[in-house]
Amino acid sequence: MNTSAIPFGLPDTAPDLARRFAAIMAGLGALIARRFLKMPHLTGFTLLLWGRINRAVRRLHQALTQTSADRRARLTRCDRAGGVRVRPLDLPRGRGWIVRELGWEAAAFLGQLEALLREVETRTALAAAPGAGRVLRPICRMLGVPLSVTPKVLPKMVATDSGVRPWPPAPGASPADRDLLTIAEKISTSG
Repeated sequence: MNTSAIPFGLPDTAPDLARRFAAIMAGLGALIARRFLKMPHLTGFTLLLWGRINRAVRRLHQALTQTSADRRARLTRCDRAGGVRVRPLDLPRGRGWIVRELGWEAAAFLGQLEALLREVETRTALAAAPGAGRVLRPICRMLGVPLSVTPKVLPKMVATDSGVRPWPPAPGASPADRDLLTIAEKISTSG
């Protein structure tokens, strides 16, 4: 029996955003477990969706708590040797498909997640942890969170060994590039 006050086994020291997201996902997961088992065309998705929700909660917590050095030091997963992997069932891909299938009960979780994503503290935390947006987007798509609220996914940064830095602009750069650097410096020193 799980006696943790925070669902999905997050530590008590987890950031507020991760804890609130976990609480919303725990409620959504309970709704899915209860309603999908009564709908024959969705029964097969129950465990798959629970796994995705659980993984999203853990990944969001990791994205919010890892430092950039930890992210760089993370080892890549090796390919599994031997045997043929069977591709699992795919979830429906339509925007808001969970709300269409489950109706007003799922819409309540849509509203909660949307309200969480609209908060200034949440936007600040997501800007500081670029990987968090990647974790949240599939959940937002399944629930149908409006695109204006859905976190933007930034392209992954690739380290180059060439030693060329795109920023700050070179001394011979255009005046517009130097103006952008000045603006960025003013913003960073004023905040």
